[in-house]
Amino acid sequence: MTQKQLNTKPLTDFFTAVILAGGKNSRFDGKDKAFLNIGGIPMIELISGRLREIFGKLLVVTNTPEKYRDYTDLPTVRDTFTETGPLGGIHAAMLHAQTPWIFVVSCDMPYINRAIIEKQVLWLDRNPGADALVPRIKSHIEPMHAIYASGQAGVLGDFLESASDYSIRAFLRLLNVVYMDLPPDATTTKAFSNINSPRDLGRIT
Repeated sequence: MTQKQLNTKPLTDFFTAVILAGGKNSRFDGKDKAFLNIGGIPMIELISGRLREIFGKLLVVTNTPEKYRDYTDLPTVRDTFTETGPLGGIHAAMLHAQTPWIFVVSCDMPYINRAIIEKQVLWLDRNPGADALVPRIKSHIEPMHAIYASGQAGVLGDFLESASDYSIRAFLRLLNVVYMDLPPDATTTKAFSNINSPRDLGRIT
């Protein structure tokens, strides 16, 4: 994955972009955050559109695939391990992706930034042997805007079968992780903004 490859063809051979849409959305009275409107457009459409410009191959991990029946261009898969938080979704994506890498993003991050994502891809190319590449802003990491090796599905599956702590940080301790440090500027802050509550929705729309 060199700069030349990045500039001359989609990364379809290398990556599947994954949108995790399995949250319980309790702060929105159960309404699926993926379908909340930003500027009149559902977040799932905003995010999938931007990802498709970069990667080509997309996958949505959701335990309610019937909600996506109108999105015929978005394949969906279910968690194998339920009630395990985002790691269950990452595991499902690893299992079903037909590429060596997955780029994972949450369905509630409407302002993902193409330049940052492409920078992640190039950093990964410079770090052979990495199992994951995770952005980091000072001491804060962004594992829900990260790259994972699909080949780690077995390691993650074993972890989910035995762990009592389903945090992504706990799983990352088992991997060779490369952290990509980013400045805490306005561009980065916006790119990693997510919608956790109706207040957040009102603040950024």
